[in-house]
Amino acid sequence: MLGKGMIAVALGVALGAGAAAAQDVEELPGATRVVRAPELPVDGLVKRDADTVAYTVPGNAGAQLLVRDFDFNGDPVTTDKIHLRQIAPGVVEITSIAWEVGYWRFYVRDAASYFGMGERFDALDHAHTVVKNLSTDNAGVKGTSSYKPIPFFMSTTGYGLWLDTTGEATFDLNATDRDEIVVDVAAAKLRIVLFTGPDFPSILERFTAQAGRAIVPPYWAFAPWKARDYHQNQAQVKEDVDQNRELGLPASVILIDSPWSATYNDYKFNPQQFDDAPAMVKYIHAQGYKLVLWHTPWINSKSDPPKEPGFAGKIAPLAENYQFAADQNLFVRNQNGSPYVGRWWKGEGSLIDFTYPKAKQWWQDQVRQAIAAGADGFKDDDGEGNFFGNVKFSDGTDARVMRNRYSVLYNNAMEELIQKDLQGNGVLLARSVTVGANGLGFLWGGDNEASFSPLNGLPTVVTAGLGAGLSGMPLWAADLGGYEGVADTPNGRLLERWTEYAAFSPLMEVMSSKNISPWNFDSNDKNGGHEALDIYRKYAVLHMSLFPYRYAAAQEAAKTGMPLMRALVLNYQDDPRARTARDEYLFGPDFLVAPVIDEGTQRPVYLPAGEWVDYWTGKAVAGGTVVAADAPADVLPLWVRAGAVVPKIPEDVMTLVPQKESGNTAVKSLDERRVYEVIGNGPAETKLTDFEGRTIVRARRTLKISGSAARVTVRWRFGVVADVTVNGAAVTVQTGAEGPYIEFEHAAESVVAWQ
Repeated sequence: MLGKGMIAVALGVALGAGAAAAQDVEELPGATRVVRAPELPVDGLVKRDADTVAYTVPGNAGAQLLVRDFDFNGDPVTTDKIHLRQIAPGVVEITSIAWEVGYWRFYVRDAASYFGMGERFDALDHAHTVVKNLSTDNAGVKGTSSYKPIPFFMSTTGYGLWLDTTGEATFDLNATDRDEIVVDVAAAKLRIVLFTGPDFPSILERFTAQAGRAIVPPYWAFAPWKARDYHQNQAQVKEDVDQNRELGLPASVILIDSPWSATYNDYKFNPQQFDDAPAMVKYIHAQGYKLVLWHTPWINSKSDPPKEPGFAGKIAPLAENYQFAADQNLFVRNQNGSPYVGRWWKGEGSLIDFTYPKAKQWWQDQVRQAIAAGADGFKDDDGEGNFFGNVKFSDGTDARVMRNRYSVLYNNAMEELIQKDLQGNGVLLARSVTVGANGLGFLWGGDNEASFSPLNGLPTVVTAGLGAGLSGMPLWAADLGGYEGVADTPNGRLLERWTEYAAFSPLMEVMSSKNISPWNFDSNDKNGGHEALDIYRKYAVLHMSLFPYRYAAAQEAAKTGMPLMRALVLNYQDDPRARTARDEYLFGPDFLVAPVIDEGTQRPVYLPAGEWVDYWTGKAVAGGTVVAADAPADVLPLWVRAGAVVPKIPEDVMTLVPQKESGNTAVKSLDERRVYEVIGNGPAETKLTDFEGRTIVRARRTLKISGSAARVTVRWRFGVVADVTVNGAAVTVQTGAEGPYIEFEHAAESVVAWQ
């Protein structure tokens, strides 16, 4: 028997009688008739008995995955109420539908390692743990909590499983029973999607094809960002603009966080904070920067007195746009129809009801005021949905299902403005997402502690970023140095190590609750040194120079779902050491990064199969071994695949904002110069496509470049070459600190050969 008010039906059912009258007919409560067409057979997926669906996992010696013992609100759901369908090659689904939102449970017979589940700060392998699909704001020790839950995992058995929900769900991954996964979810429709591999890249590609892939931000968003927890005035904004340029620190984005508007959130610059906001924005743009502004989905009815120094009396308690939105029913509402008023960290207010088209349109019009004032992007803070009580939404969605969906609607409403109003030349930086917004802009890891703490500091950030990548979120980053300041902030050594890690992440963004900037990273140095600043400059320049490499990796993410930061298990899932590595990773296809995440100057590094070249010394190392890497303060343990070609730009580029947009010819921007670094000897042939579509094919002693014109530098990093020709003509080999190089004008096709 099924529970009261519940019946499972197939996808694509037709109501009533007619041409399909000869098909199976089910009597439903109230004399409703459902006609169900026969299901097409699904290769490898069968109903084994009344309780079990069996799936033959390809590539695993005929192993069968058993999905079984379905129930709804505690009542069994037999497999004649479960429906199977193949929706793409290597992708099948198991579905059932109830009349109302209730509590589903099912079991999966498997005993393996499980990777994914979103951004998690404690582990990559979630075997023998209980993981909740729940977006939460947690400034303290994160544990298994997440701002970005993704109800998807990849099993080393050779399959992926996605529970298609935005509601609360719990995954017991062999915690209670070593041979069983137990999944609970609040939903009306149960939809389980299985993906074949058996290799993880194929599983991830198939998952992201269904769940969504990255929308690649514009070039300029991939340069370093400069933010503060708050700018007290216009002079501090100007300081951020000018100091980066004067100190030779590349940057393309200024982020003005909270507060910047007269109230929360009225989208108008606060005249008591900024003397002349139009002039300030004009100056930002003229110096080769773009402007990103912070906001949340709250409109405040009663703001707390500002805690930031210098803001007393400068933030109005009531947002001037609050009453209009309340009168027009634009907010999430209580059951009696009044606006839901919740408490958040800036006071009390109400949340926009993004399920109501009129509310969404009104809110977008509010944001358009900031766009008209010169904003080029937005930081979507908050939105975790953990403020809901017994509330209701315009479209009738049950609050249990809205728990994670709210952030999707919020971020998507913002991305619409970026695509329409900014014509794609804008960027979104989001804190809370799940499937449906996992590919929008950059994602940042929330409030992490400025420490080496293995519970909430740098080590947890490295793990969380790799878990995000394994879950279909390829453009994940964290506040450089940690947002939550502690007693010794700024800690020069921590900032050095975090800088090195951030340089090999999708985004370098300096942000701290203590308002530190690279030029005061060393302010606690009793000897008055500037080591941390120098190290920041070194790695920010390297990060910028690797823009072509990083952007090409982002383009790949948009095509296949492969993240920029790749946990070793993603490419080496059958390697036991790779499975357990949680603090080293591939960065794009060719770099191997092993950040130092403590105060030491040496760390063990596992180099997987292949031949690797130390990026700093040129020493070749055979893979499949553990090495002890020496890492003085300014050295990030870093290797490159032998035979790789690394596309770069010159190190004098300070901004990725085009000169035609800034009008500034004094600040060096992206131009026609391109650099290709040749690494080691490697295999017989290496082929890549760069971010502008050029094809580069490397054999042992030739390099063929095909595509659009450029001023090309070819550098043999730590190599020894002589007698170099370009299209058969001899060229002069020059000597540089990182190896010999040549320069030439590339037209449509160039062949470089050397001895």
